[in-house]
Amino acid sequence: MLPGLSREGQAVLSALVAATGAPPAADAVARQVGLANRYRLARRLDRDGLPPFGELADWISILQLLWQSEATGDPLLPIALERGLEPATCYRRCRRTLGVPWRAARRRGFAWGMGRFLARCARGRRAALRPAGLTLAVARSLESARPPAVPRPPARPGRPGRAAGRPRGVVAYHLPLGDAPTDVAVSPGGVIYATRAFAAQVDRIDLRARRSVVSIDVGANPTRLAFDPTGRVAYVTNQFDDSVSVVDVSRNLQVDDLPVAGDPAPVVASADGRHLFVCTNDDELVCLNVLSRRVRARLALPATSHHLTEHPRAGVLYVSTRAAGTVMEVETPSLRVRRTFHLGGRTQALVVAPDGTELYVADELGAVHVVALEAGVPAATVHLPAGAYGLALTPDGEQLFVTMPGAGCVQVLDRVSRRHVQTVITGGAPRHTAFTADGRTGLIVNERGWITVVW
Repeated sequence: MLPGLSREGQAVLSALVAATGAPPAADAVARQVGLANRYRLARRLDRDGLPPFGELADWISILQLLWQSEATGDPLLPIALERGLEPATCYRRCRRTLGVPWRAARRRGFAWGMGRFLARCARGRRAALRPAGLTLAVARSLESARPPAVPRPPARPGRPGRAAGRPRGVVAYHLPLGDAPTDVAVSPGGVIYATRAFAAQVDRIDLRARRSVVSIDVGANPTRLAFDPTGRVAYVTNQFDDSVSVVDVSRNLQVDDLPVAGDPAPVVASADGRHLFVCTNDDELVCLNVLSRRVRARLALPATSHHLTEHPRAGVLYVSTRAAGTVMEVETPSLRVRRTFHLGGRTQALVVAPDGTELYVADELGAVHVVALEAGVPAATVHLPAGAYGLALTPDGEQLFVTMPGAGCVQVLDRVSRRHVQTVITGGAPRHTAFTADGRTGLIVNERGWITVVW
């Protein structure tokens, strides 16, 4: 409905939608979409014909409230409280933005409000826009919370004796990394990359120096990343840019952008390096041919997927569908569904046993499910004290690292006995875990601003 917007303008709209009525400061949004500061953000919005940032945030907030009220029939008060907004502020914002009180705006409806917004944008653009319709795909909310202070790194212990192929479980130190790091990955050659969602960058980490040594500009809100099998290329999903950045690892440089519509997030590179598998917030799994840059296949999902993984040998993907409580077994690259495992709960990260016989699935309601793949049935459930999000298998195949963002810790489970081994306290909101090539060091990325390094 707003053709001709710049990538940054589109990304700002996506960021405000994702903020669900409580946007961060203009400087933070500017960094998130790849602009230096709020002044450049203001110039970008002006060139795109969009309202100034504060007014634009008010418009998006009111449109979301109208959308939800119309969809559910609920009045403003419970909707505002559910979103963590001050109801009185919402009433004033409605009158200031739409020129009418909430009751009148609700009676006239979302389509009327959208029409007013488009008319406001048209006044700022060189030519009046004639919208083709009044539909809006509202992006799903990102989890947000006030970040606590970064925990003080402990004094570095002497290098402890460690079992080969996995960390001993000792927190060595916390490596600071700002702007909401959400994913970390290690290439076959030992290169460590981490996404910084609010900086529109991917950073290269040097464990010897204990710091980031290179920041690579990518798209808006980089969320997940994966290396190709050679380790020479990294793929980064830019959730607010509808793209996947291609990074040349030897040069630490973005060299291409692959278009993937629908707010792409989890990504896996095929074992032969020819295809990328990407899940989007449009409830879709996409198979993208890397060489032709074209979509080879699409699969509609019953709900949004935040995680997927590839079987080490069987030529299939496993795709968790959080709200549906299922895991789908999908052939590659055709994306034909073989089986669906109905596990219940809120399925998140998954890994396959080294021998390919079992699938382990994190459950946000507080469990790890075990699926016997040959029989295709749930074999066991390990209950946890908090919601499970990320899941990683140590390189020796013996232990599972289960991140629990709500509890600020990682549960370590013995994969075979399915018993609790230990708890690694990280603080903050741990998301994903990666391991160095020798398996002896774990890297737990924390959305609150650091990477916990575990020996």
